[in-house]
Amino acid sequence: MTSDSRLDLEFAYTSHDDSCKDLYSPYYYCRRPRGHDGVHAAGFGSHRLRWEHRPDHPPRMLT
Repeated sequence: MTSDSRLDLEFAYTSHDDSCKDLYSPYYYCRRPRGHDGVHAAGFGSHRLRWEHRPDHPPRMLT
């Protein structure tokens, strides 16, 4: 699993346009760079979310 410090660096240097955007809910989307390895992630600190892509769970659009 990717460490929080590594994710913080990825988030800091990844623009919205360059982020993965694998949508998890209407409120969160993956902030890791497009084409990254490993789990998707969003949020900071104690609100960090991580999830695996599930082919049977299609993404939903942000509202």
